[in-house]
Amino acid sequence: MNLKFNKKSGQSIIELLVALGIFVVAVSAAFQVFFGGQKIVIDSRNVNLATDYGWQAVEAVRNIRARNWSELTPGSHGLVFQNGEWLFSSSSVSNSEDIFTRTVEIGVTADENVRIATTTVTWQTDNQIKTFVIVEELTNWEAYTQSSCRAQELTGNWLAPRIIASGSIGSGNTGTDVIVKLPYIYVSSISGTSANPDLFVFEYTTSSPSLVESINIGSGGINQIFLKGNYIYASSPNDNKELVIINVTNPLDITEAGSLNLTGTSDGLGVIAFSNTAAIGRTDSAANELVFINVTNPASPTIISSQATNGDVNDFAATSNDLFLVSEESDEDVWHFNITNPANPTFVSYYDITGTTEDLSIFIHEKNGRTLLVGNEQSEIVSIGATNTAAMYVRDRTTFSGWVNDITCVAGDIAFLATDDDAKELIAINFFDPDNLSEYSSLSLSADALGIDFADNKVFIAIESSNALQIIGPGP
Repeated sequence: MNLKFNKKSGQSIIELLVALGIFVVAVSAAFQVFFGGQKIVIDSRNVNLATDYGWQAVEAVRNIRARNWSELTPGSHGLVFQNGEWLFSSSSVSNSEDIFTRTVEIGVTADENVRIATTTVTWQTDNQIKTFVIVEELTNWEAYTQSSCRAQELTGNWLAPRIIASGSIGSGNTGTDVIVKLPYIYVSSISGTSANPDLFVFEYTTSSPSLVESINIGSGGINQIFLKGNYIYASSPNDNKELVIINVTNPLDITEAGSLNLTGTSDGLGVIAFSNTAAIGRTDSAANELVFINVTNPASPTIISSQATNGDVNDFAATSNDLFLVSEESDEDVWHFNITNPANPTFVSYYDITGTTEDLSIFIHEKNGRTLLVGNEQSEIVSIGATNTAAMYVRDRTTFSGWVNDITCVAGDIAFLATDDDAKELIAINFFDPDNLSEYSSLSLSADALGIDFADNKVFIAIESSNALQIIGPGP
């Protein structure tokens, strides 16, 4: 009996020990699952916080770029927020928040107008250093003339462009042109009454543009605008000042700096500025449709020279040495001037696009040589080989169903057209092969598109409506 009892007792002890072992293992596994899950939650939270911290720096650097390109000095930087704006720290190469350390590295490229901003966020958990990195290419848009393709690449789905915001310039006004220098957008207009403003300033720092300033130049309104430095040069139908120069040093307080009254009553149409010279185009009723003007002193512009083109001069495009304009003279479509000496522009030649074309717009595309994009009233976009300006030639011409009023393009392969086609006032064309242009996408707007510009992966359009400003972005 004692033997049987002791055997059963031994089995019970063994069973108890086994059960206890299983319990310990189960509890240990439960603890591991619980605390392991907690660790995953914490790690995920830290990644999200690091991501937000990194993207905050990206937006800060974009704001610095928009304010002053020269502040993007090469090297490592911390960031500080002072007086309502972001600045690079003058005392540190990084900054910290909780467990996170953030550094912005500004790197140079072969192009002095392109910088690479690398934002790095690091933090430590369980003796491990973890890192989150964002790399962005930044472009000095001001260094590229308004008549040359923007250096920024497109991102997102531009096969399905969509309106993302708009801005009104008030009843009685209709948009004519637009220029962007973020966070500010300048929209010109024509009005039925001289009491209405003619140039409007929108600030665009959030999802919607806010009208922050406007100016009235008097009767006539403004047909076209060109931004150079701290001045906007405006062409006007006003018979007392076909050229108006507006000081936009402070976009919240713009003022008229000066103007010039040209002989006759012909309207001012196209306008451009280079160095200390402006050029203005007029309707063909003028004795000379092209006028070059010394604007060294914006308060007192003076005529340098003038020339007859026998057709409306609607638009200009320029490089550092060459000026091109389009005329509605059907046999002398594209005019070429040498502006190596800006104080003495010299006529070189003109080029005839075959057929009767009344040209409205021109833009320069520099990719594997120079190509001119010309839009006309015959609903065409024409690509012209102009690497050798003495032997220009048509590379391709594509017909749409509306006048091509204005053009902008992006480095790469896409050009955007502002047209009066009722079904597609915005047209994007594929420019990958200048000898074979094709439509890439389009968008219908509520009125004719007259002016167009590009910045920050968005297209800005002035339409012939009081709701003049239309901001277009990529689709989902």
